[in-house]
Order: sequence, then structure tokens, then C-alpha cells
Amino acid sequence: MSRHRLVRNYIGADSEYYEDEVLGRSVDDESPLSPSLSQFIYSRGSENPRDRLNSVDCVQEGEEEEEEVENDALHQMSEILDMGFDMDECRDALLQYDNDVNRALNHVMSGEPRETLTNTLHNRLQPDRSSLGDRTPTNCRTPVRSNTPKSGSPQIPRRQQLQTTPSSATPTTTPKVKKSRPKDIDVLGILKSRTDDKPLINVAVVGHVDAGKSTMMGHLLCLLGNISKKEQHKHKTESSKMGKGSFRFAWVLDETEEERERGVTIDVAQTRFETPKRTVNLLDAPGHKDFVPNMIRGASQADIAILVVDATPGEFEAGFDAGGQTREHVLLVRSLGVQSLVVAVNKMERVGWEEKRFRDIEEQLIGFIRGVGFKTSEVVFVPVSGLEGDNLTERSDNGALQAWYSGKSLIEVIDEIEPPSRNYDKPFRLVITDVFKHPQLGLSVAGKVEQGYVIVGTPLVVMPGGDGTMVKSITVDDKNVDYVVAGEHCILVLGGIDQSKVFNGNVLCEPHAKIRSTYKFKARILVFNIDLPITKGFPVDLHYQTVNEPAVISRLISTHNKSTGEVIKNKPRCLTKNQVALVEVKCERPICLELSKDNKSLGRITCRYGGNTMAAGMVIEIT
Repeated sequence: MSRHRLVRNYIGADSEYYEDEVLGRSVDDESPLSPSLSQFIYSRGSENPRDRLNSVDCVQEGEEEEEEVENDALHQMSEILDMGFDMDECRDALLQYDNDVNRALNHVMSGEPRETLTNTLHNRLQPDRSSLGDRTPTNCRTPVRSNTPKSGSPQIPRRQQLQTTPSSATPTTTPKVKKSRPKDIDVLGILKSRTDDKPLINVAVVGHVDAGKSTMMGHLLCLLGNISKKEQHKHKTESSKMGKGSFRFAWVLDETEEERERGVTIDVAQTRFETPKRTVNLLDAPGHKDFVPNMIRGASQADIAILVVDATPGEFEAGFDAGGQTREHVLLVRSLGVQSLVVAVNKMERVGWEEKRFRDIEEQLIGFIRGVGFKTSEVVFVPVSGLEGDNLTERSDNGALQAWYSGKSLIEVIDEIEPPSRNYDKPFRLVITDVFKHPQLGLSVAGKVEQGYVIVGTPLVVMPGGDGTMVKSITVDDKNVDYVVAGEHCILVLGGIDQSKVFNGNVLCEPHAKIRSTYKFKARILVFNIDLPITKGFPVDLHYQTVNEPAVISRLISTHNKSTGEVIKNKPRCLTKNQVALVEVKCERPICLELSKDNKSLGRITCRYGGNTMAAGMVIEIT
């Protein structure tokens, strides 16, 4: 930086200093002529040197402002385009279109050759000399300059001029660069040709608080080798210091300080592991009543559910009776579209692996499970010990268990469940579960692809806001991939959009096939065991995927037969427990929905009130 710029703000100092500064200005700034020479090109008359200095400052400030605008525009383009683009090409496009980012982006993305743009700039930069006329100042004498500097005079460096290629000249060959456009990948063809990949299945672990869900799944991950010996020893040591040695396996999934201090799962823990036949995406949901909304968020992303119950006398009854979470969790997972259920009867070592206790629990649960809509063939009971690791990954060699149980281990049961069919060929839908800003990559979102697929470079729309963006990169299980398909959980790095316009519960979709957003819709709901009847105008907390919005049941349209679906009564005055009804729901803010017949996961809702689940159902009509 020149000395002139460092002292330019000191106006009001000695005037002689400033006169010297103008006449003997530093040559650090790039300039075609030295200041001491250029000041005599045009006659200045009796102009005040300080006025000349102020005019120079204004010119420099204008140039700096123009440069700042250009840099801002270039930064916007770099947010949308990846590093494969030539920044010189972007600068030329901005210069051609007067820093209009949208027009410059269209030009760069169109793939027009660089030399065409250069020729256009060259023509724009050449002045129309015919219209200039004779503008030579009367009091001007053009100096004759020689390439050889005078003796005693320093050689003045010239500004490096922009080299443009005239249209008649041979253009310089520009190397091809990788554009941030959707790659030419036949995703559907790849999926059809896959034979060696293990099918992906999303498993939610639910159940009453203190049933041992996190301990069981944490021990399973240790047995599968997903947790290193060093990490296991660390959990064992730290839990023992806190007097919670039995929580060492639970700490594999309960990672936050609050969860470890309280000894309960608060948020949904997510991890991935492989079995001999499946790739499993594990969702460990909280069991405490205060965190049912988090449980709904995890269960809404599941294909199957593992219901963990405590075999200890009195503990199973506490979870299954009124006020326990076992009943509510079964109702919720079924209402959210889960078809298969595995019941893990945990802590069997506390009852001596007694068959009678196992059969009693099975008998009490199976009738209730069938009553909420599960088929008997889709429900499997497995006796396990989460703390000791018996019957988790391998069939137990415990003699007390082998005496009466000859079934499969928990992992073998998971391997036998067929994953649901995926809507790979439908328009892309991803429900955002988390929004964060990566220090190197920028704005990132996490979520599950509900249908379709997306490729790096694909333009998307964030609904219901309707703001456009583009996929800059995709990460699945900490690995960068070129595409992601329905059923997978992933992290997308987005460009061209501000973080303030992206929220949990928003849906990413394609611009030509947007998901519908609405304030009002009709749904067929099943009313649970409630104390208060549901009437017109009844306020509820509407849970939809990761969305939790206040809503009102604005109309009671009709009640229906639970088995046949026939209309029993039109315009009922109220709804009571175990009734099936068609209602109209009105939200305060727009939410994104699909009809249940088009997408089961995106067409299911849950209504809660006062901390209790009131009803759940399917979207029938979007108004």
C-alpha cells in the first residue's frame, strides 16, 4: 500500500506537505504514467493543489467502490458455482453484464466459449472515435517519450494492460473446466443392476423409559466391532467415575453431557452398521414422556421398529399400563407407517431367563399390537440381555435360555425382514432434519430422502418458501458421493441460498415438481384413548415428519366404520375414543404435504394435546 493512501485522511495538516505529496506521489500504485509527469499533460491553471488532491481521492474511492461491487458479485457466483469454474471467465461475464449476477450466471452455465465473451468485451472497451471529435485541450502539449529513460530519472513501471483477442486474431485455447452441473449418471439403471449391495433398512428403537434401549443397541454395536476397544475403555472408565458403570454401553449412543448426567436419552441418536445381509441405519429414540416429539421425529424416518420392554417384574407393567410409553410408542410407530415390529424382551437375566415371564409379556402385548393394525406375521418376539450381550448378534449358549427358546438372535431377525419398496422413479423429496453451517463447505442440511434421487449439481427448491438453491456436494456415512437415492440419510451442501431461509421440516424438491404447501387439508384419523372429546375448533399440536405446528380441527366431516370404511354419520358433534373420522385441519403456517396414496411417509400426521397423543391419520385431500 502506498504512503499516499496511508496519509490521505490527514487533510488539514500543513498545506506545503500536501503540495509536495501531489508532486512527488509514490509510484507503488499501478499507473501508466508517473504522477510527476502526468500532472503536466493538461493545463491546470491556478487550481489549488488541495482541490486536485480531493479530486484524486474521489476517483480512487469510486474505483474502490466499483471493485467492491465486483467482488461481492463474484462472491455470489462462487457460492452457487463449485471450484471447477474458471474465475476469470466469471469476472469477464460480470464485466459484460455490468455486475448482473443472474445474467452472468446464465452465460457461464450456458457453456459459451471464452473467446466469444472476450471478443464482446473487446468491442465494448473500444471507443467510437468517430463521435469523439477533436477534443485535444488547447493548452496541451503532448510530451514525447522515449523507451530509454533519461539519465538520472528512474524508470516508471507501466500498468499491465488487459490483453484482449481481436475477432480477426486466432483465439487462445482455453482448457475445459468441470462445470457444476448435474452429472450424466443413469441412477435408475445403476439401481437395477445392483446385485452385491446390501439392502438399506431404517430401524427405530422405541420403548418405555429405562427399558434399556441405548444399553442394548450400544452393546450390539460393540459386539459388531463398530466401537473401538479404546473407546469402550474410555466409556467404562468415565461411567465408573460417575458411579454409573452400568451405563457404559448406553454412552455409545448417549453422547451429550445432559443425557449422561440424567441417564436418559433426550434426542434421536443416529448411526449405521452392517449385518451379514443388511445395511442398517439405526435411530435410537428417547423413551421419556417429555421427549415424545423427538421420538416422533425419529420414528417418522423408520422402515421397521424395535420395541424394547423390560422383563423385570413391575417394570413392564409400569410401561404398559395407563401413563406408560409402551402403548403410546406402539400406536405412534403404526400411525407413522411402520409395518414390521420386533419386540425385544430385555433384561431377561433378572428373571433367570424364565419362559413363563416371557410368555406372559408376549400374551399381553400381542393382543394390543394386533388391535392397532399390525399383522401377526409382521411381529417377532426375541428374548435378550442388553447388558450381558446374550442373544444380540449370535444365538445365546445360555443353558437356561436354550432349554425353551430355539429361535433366532436379534441380528438374525433383522436380517430376515424385507425392506420396503422405494419410490426411486418419483420426483425428489428430502425432509430436512438439521441445518448447520460447515466451516469449510458452507450451508449444509441433513435429512432422509423420501422418494426419488438427486445428483451433485442439481438445482432444487426449498419448500414452502420457494427459494432456489443447488446441490454442491453430497455426503453419506462420512463419504462423498455423486448421488443419493430414496431411503438414505445424507448431508447436502447447498449453494446460492442464505441460512435464514432454510429450516427444519422444510422439503427439498425439484423446481419442475414441487411438493404442495397448504394451510388446510382433510385427513382420516383414528382417535386414541382420550379423556376429552374432540369438537369443532379443537386445538392440537400437529406433528408431521420433523414439523411441529399449532393447528385446529376446523371441521368434523364424518365418522366411519373402522373395518369397512363406510360412513356412519355425517357432521358429528364430537369424536370420542377409538373412532375413525374424516376431519378438516387448519394450520397457522403453511406446511408441505403429499397425499397418503402417493407417499405414505409424507402423507401421515399425528395430533397431540396437553402432552398426550390424541389421534393420528392419513392425508386424504389437500385444499
